[in-house]
Amino acid sequence: MPNQNKPTPPLDDVEPHIMQMWKAHLTDRQIVAELHKVINTNEYGIGLTKFIVQGHTADSIWDVMMISLLHHERNMSVSRSVIREYFATYEPHLICHRKACHLQCRRFWAAGVNDIWVVDQHDKWNKFGLALHTSIELFSGKILWIRVWHSNRNLQLILTYYLDVVEELGFIPLVTQSDPGSENFGIANAQTMLCQWHDPALEGTLQHWWMCSRKNIKPEIMWSQLCRHFTPSFKSLLEYGVHQGWYDIDNTLQCMIFWWIFIPWLQEELNGYCEHVNYTIKQHDCHKVLPHGVPELMFHSPQDYGAIDFKVSLLHM
Repeated sequence: MPNQNKPTPPLDDVEPHIMQMWKAHLTDRQIVAELHKVINTNEYGIGLTKFIVQGHTADSIWDVMMISLLHHERNMSVSRSVIREYFATYEPHLICHRKACHLQCRRFWAAGVNDIWVVDQHDKWNKFGLALHTSIELFSGKILWIRVWHSNRNLQLILTYYLDVVEELGFIPLVTQSDPGSENFGIANAQTMLCQWHDPALEGTLQHWWMCSRKNIKPEIMWSQLCRHFTPSFKSLLEYGVHQGWYDIDNTLQCMIFWWIFIPWLQEELNGYCEHVNYTIKQHDCHKVLPHGVPELMFHSPQDYGAIDFKVSLLHM
């Protein structure tokens, strides 16, 4: 009797999809359901039996927990119960610190994906001669970029961040949003020009929102999380460098050498942080109006979350 099971699709064809969904913490059953959308089900088949479970314990992840991110940097799939066991055993003080935090709830509204891109700068590293800049898609929470340079006040530089992402994605949002700073004039002008180019009826309008001080909430939340989860170890390294005389911000040559070495390395670390955040589902909040989901998946598949994509494609402009 012939075999009734269909062959498994070529690994090279499905591996990128599997890795993307695995990074988004989808379960094996959810991954199989998503794969059925991208493979030829008349020719191929795939089921749960094709997946191998990684059997980790609190002891087996101890060394890695000290130096890296399990899921995104070590490709280790560890259950939530093992993570709880690890922290209860090795770092109970962090659990107490986490439970002591009390956050105030604020609400915002976005009509759909690519309705608003918000940009903001971060100046807490200025004493090291470094400046950060970010952009977030508000509906999904996807971080579009976090860039580091020795300045975030040059409007031509900030504009290149926006244009690089627009070129990569092939579309722009309906509007952009920022604090009222001159460094954001380039993005405001480019966004307005591209929108008017797409729709001449918008001539005479501004497709950028200027928010008053402390009203640009979402990037401020992102900066707060960055300062909590990313900054401490790097800041300690920089403080050590100042103490040891690795660089002196008042010494131009020494400072330029430091930027040449440190900025590319730090940018790679920030790119990894963005990927980690974009593929991690936010903690469930019963007061949240917008859908819950993995930012990367919500950004690319808004229809799966009952949302509308308001992107303005540049291919038709």
